[in-house]
Amino acid sequence: MHLPYQPPFMRKIQPLVTPLVLLAVSYGCVQKAPEEARLEIKGVQQTGSNGVYNVVGSTNLADSSLITVAAVRYLHPTEGQSEELLNKQANTNRSILDRQIVEIKQGQWQANLNLWQVAPNGSFAEVWQANQAQLKLTPESGVTFIATFDPAGQPQKSDQQTSKQPKQENQKLEGKLLRFTNEGETYVQASQILSIPLPVGKTIPPRPQPEDLNGGWGTRYQIQPQSIASRVTLLPPAKFSKTNAPLTPSEFLR
Repeated sequence: MHLPYQPPFMRKIQPLVTPLVLLAVSYGCVQKAPEEARLEIKGVQQTGSNGVYNVVGSTNLADSSLITVAAVRYLHPTEGQSEELLNKQANTNRSILDRQIVEIKQGQWQANLNLWQVAPNGSFAEVWQANQAQLKLTPESGVTFIATFDPAGQPQKSDQQTSKQPKQENQKLEGKLLRFTNEGETYVQASQILSIPLPVGKTIPPRPQPEDLNGGWGTRYQIQPQSIASRVTLLPPAKFSKTNAPLTPSEFLR
């Protein structure tokens, strides 16, 4: 059998083709897929204080990163209220009971959220119960605890800090917990719902603060009496006798 004729330059290039193909295939095999971002709420438990809940979780995000933990009560229109009326008022369909920004330490994070407030009459209440528009809505039986990691909202670190750990923006976020804002920004979010009844009971009414009075001006319109310490007592002018006699030692002191 006779092989087909090949020009000399083809015979020189052909041996180089196989190593290049193997190099490209081996390079593609070495590349690893980015790790899936993990953010988990491991538990929500009530503490000894009224309305205070302890939220703990874990994550594989970089240490020293910040996570926003919030407790939200969703509200629904009652019978007879139209959705069109509800949509005219922004955020009336949910109430953020409390929110806290916590730091990731060794893959763990923890937050304490106070879901209750004290009304002027001393009754315990959630924040939406003081809003007349939201008071007409029907609250859900459960409270949603939400943990959110926002890469764009992370504080800037100094050069010394960034040298010790990789930059957060270089960490590619992947996985089923990944979310997108309307502007296309990415964030990671996890949530857990816990059935929590509405507040009951009373305590000592809070003392009214100046910012709660007169549209935030307080009692600035009132002229406060001047304290004795701030009053300046002027001594009467010294009386000198009209004489050519030399001054006495007491007159020198004046």
